[in-house]
Amino acid sequence: MAHRTRIKNEVHAILHAHLVPPCPHAELFGRLGRIWLSRQLIPDDEAAAIERHLRELDRLGEDLAGLDREIAQAAVDDPAIKRLLTITGVNLIVAAGLVAAIGNVRRFADPQKLVSYVGLNPRVRQSGLGLAQHGRISKRGRSHARAMLVEAAWAAAKAPGPLRAFFLRIRARAATRLPRSPSPASRPCCAGTC
Repeated sequence: MAHRTRIKNEVHAILHAHLVPPCPHAELFGRLGRIWLSRQLIPDDEAAAIERHLRELDRLGEDLAGLDREIAQAAVDDPAIKRLLTITGVNLIVAAGLVAAIGNVRRFADPQKLVSYVGLNPRVRQSGLGLAQHGRISKRGRSHARAMLVEAAWAAAKAPGPLRAFFLRIRARAATRLPRSPSPASRPCCAGTC
């Protein structure tokens, strides 16, 4: 994935260097974006580099599709993956990634150990006998598994159902706690220098 991102960034850099305006289509590397890209006026050597990059992107896409098929074939019979697939937002890739990163869940004595292993437990600051202060998640542990869980959470938040309702309720509550910046009309024009 990082290699694909780097190639796409190189294409964008070539376009930017020649002052080509942004692509009007949703995806520069999709069918319509590529048609638009072929109509842009750029030097021949740069056009050849873009063609090479597009061929490399296509090859990587085919390779990733093949790997996805292999993962799907290997994962079809795994009971842990089948169980994870019943959760809203978890697709085959996320389920296989979680099983690969976590392994056998029974090795954890309690759920809190698994939460700590993935790094989703809150940070705790405490000195002496004072009260403990809980902060954001620790992010210590398996970052790959944590990233898979984040992807599943975003997918679940977009799917209709109780998880989406929960997400919307939390988002609305968080929006009321955000500090509001003063409106432009209430701010001095030049920060008190005039």
